[in-house]
Amino acid sequence: MGTHSKSAGYTLVELVIAMTVLTVVSISILSLFTTLANSAAVTKRKAIASTLATNQMEYLKSLPYDNLAVVGGSIVVASPLPNTTTKVYNGVTYTIKTSINYVDDAFDGCASYPTPALKAQYCRNQPAPATAPAVDTNAADYKIIHVSVSAPATRLLAEVDTQVSARVAETASTTGALFVTVVDQTGTPVSGATVQVANTTITPNINVSDSSDGNGVAIFYGLPPDTTGYSYIVTASKAGSSTLSTIAPSGSLQPTYASQQIITQQSSSVTLTIKPQGNDSLLVETTNTSGAPLANARVYIKGGYKRYTSASNTSYYYDNMSPTDARPTTDATGQVGVTGLAPGDYFFCGDTGATSCTVGGTTYYLAAAVPYAGTNSLQPISVPTYSSASPPATTYAFGGVNYYQKVRLMLTTVSAFPRVFKITPDAASVAGGLSAFEFTLTGDNLPCSGNPASCASTVRLLQGASTYTASCTGTGGGDEINCTVNLSAASNGPTQLQIVSGGHTLTLPASPLLGGINVTP
Repeated sequence: MGTHSKSAGYTLVELVIAMTVLTVVSISILSLFTTLANSAAVTKRKAIASTLATNQMEYLKSLPYDNLAVVGGSIVVASPLPNTTTKVYNGVTYTIKTSINYVDDAFDGCASYPTPALKAQYCRNQPAPATAPAVDTNAADYKIIHVSVSAPATRLLAEVDTQVSARVAETASTTGALFVTVVDQTGTPVSGATVQVANTTITPNINVSDSSDGNGVAIFYGLPPDTTGYSYIVTASKAGSSTLSTIAPSGSLQPTYASQQIITQQSSSVTLTIKPQGNDSLLVETTNTSGAPLANARVYIKGGYKRYTSASNTSYYYDNMSPTDARPTTDATGQVGVTGLAPGDYFFCGDTGATSCTVGGTTYYLAAAVPYAGTNSLQPISVPTYSSASPPATTYAFGGVNYYQKVRLMLTTVSAFPRVFKITPDAASVAGGLSAFEFTLTGDNLPCSGNPASCASTVRLLQGASTYTASCTGTGGGDEINCTVNLSAASNGPTQLQIVSGGHTLTLPASPLLGGINVTP
């Protein structure tokens, strides 16, 4: 009969379990200690930040009222204060940011606002007292100061705000106000855009800026009147979006985005549209009319934002020959990438496609500009909006870069070669009937009379082995012809446009390019 020893040790399993429990407990204690230490550090930083914010605010309140304006702010002064300073404590750098803006208060009436909606949003403490004037002749009633303090790798630590009024009674203003609204291409307000207002025609020059708020609005009170007219240039910009500046009228031409004139005791307003934009905009390939690449071609491009509202004026913000010649040159494969284009429509080789595309000293005429993607055939070529959250479904690789759009420019040295710039419409619906589909070609060297039987241009649509010949008429000018074609036997999908004129044949490239009319269900 055996005996059990009371001094027997732990088994190996018991020892492993004990060590595991000890490890878990140790890790938990260490984690708790780390959390408490971090919490204590953050609490200490918050206390320091609160002191820094309070000290900055007290310093600002000690200054004369007229001196309260910061660099990059919306208030005009000769010597603005820094908008950002830093302080170092215990090896930690604290960033102190200050913003100062005017406030319009309804106590003495509201300023002259461009719209009732803006008045409702930005004149504080409405409704105005019954004794208040109908219009406040000095909308800069007082200033609001905001100070924030942050530190690296730490969220915002402290914020303080206060309102400051001038010591003297308010008098009628000798300045005006400007309201700037920033929206995207859908009309949605853009917050956080930098809005800059500049005028170099008055002394001292004006250069102030502010950020658009949640309504996409930035307000500038106290701007000196503009005696020369429409000299206040407004610019809106934001990372990941296009940049847009206003321009002045030119004779009878009215700008799409007009610079502003500031009038004493009145307000002006302007709305600027900025669009999501990437850098790698457009890949251009140049070929002859047979499709062979053209190396060393210099390409004239213009487009993006239209400068003036007039339909007959064709000047754009982007123009790589104005004010200086900055045309890109294609490589040995006939390709060149163009970057930094604002989303929008672009045109090539001039308004008639007959100027400013060259190889060496030789002028090349644009027979057609055919896109690889977009909503329309031929010109204008659309550079799409871009955001990293919704990149284009298809991109075009060149030189290690993926471009958002690609276009083939078919060029010729023959001035009499048929050229086509636009097909209207460029889609035919089966539901709408295809037995007598009508379309218009706009271009050059498209001679045609009013009698289809004697039209000097032959227009065909090709789809696989099938050919559909159109019946066309024109005015004899050669820049536009109207055609009718029977596409009832055509299949859903793209067709390929072919034009024969003066002994020359222009056949546009087929899918994946958009060189014809698309047949849809």
